[in-house]
Amino acid sequence: MTAVLPEAYTASMLGTESANRDHVTGFVARNGGSPELVAHTAALRLYLRVPHFLTEWVTEPGLRAQVARALALDIVAMKLLDDLMDDDTGLDRVELACLCLHLHLTAVHEMCALAEEARTVTDVLERDFSTVCTGQIRTKSRRAENLDEWCAHASTYGACFLGCYGALAALCGRATESVGPARRFAEAFGTIITIADDLTDYDRHGERAGNLGHLMRTGAVPVRDVSALLERLRGQALDAVREQPSALGLVPVVGLYTDDVRDRLLPPHAMS
Repeated sequence: MTAVLPEAYTASMLGTESANRDHVTGFVARNGGSPELVAHTAALRLYLRVPHFLTEWVTEPGLRAQVARALALDIVAMKLLDDLMDDDTGLDRVELACLCLHLHLTAVHEMCALAEEARTVTDVLERDFSTVCTGQIRTKSRRAENLDEWCAHASTYGACFLGCYGALAALCGRATESVGPARRFAEAFGTIITIADDLTDYDRHGERAGNLGHLMRTGAVPVRDVSALLERLRGQALDAVREQPSALGLVPVVGLYTDDVRDRLLPPHAMS
């Protein structure tokens, strides 16, 4: 049975998502973005929502909202970069490039101002994006042919990517004791999201080479192995969340997203 989020948590989450949407789309509109690009960023629901999850360890509400907005700017910037590389949105590539860069630089400025030490922000970004960028190049040039290879690729653009923002959330929220669990949660949750994206993109964008859904449909990856991977990731995410009471609101979030992948997205790709 798929988990359900408590009403109070849902209201808080949607409030953060809405505030982040206003912050990001306002920035894009003020800085030369076309109505089409503004609408595109407004529709990035999970990208605008994820900062709420990543800031669970930040207990002061005003600071948490500031951190969430800064994270949203950078996460959306990276999504626009991905759109630019894939070239599948129909959006103007000059706009994508310029707004991606502008959003990223503004986000870094905001995060550095929030953290106790600006250098901690730039150190995390430099280290993690070395992994993310080299991983993206490897993923595009050597497509996965089995689950081990798929996991190796996903550990960069999925786990390390969101793990970076988990660590940044704790640093910018001045909850340095929470950097470890925040990163571990984000790495596991990021991989769950990456599985969901691959299974969705099989139909949405017709992805085949290296796509997890395609590997399952062709028999290269048994569905039971992906199910087992999901359960390991669920356990890792929950272990991280349970380290500190302030993050326990994420327990049903982990259940909701993992159950959705298991119950809704996996079955269509299982071989008959």
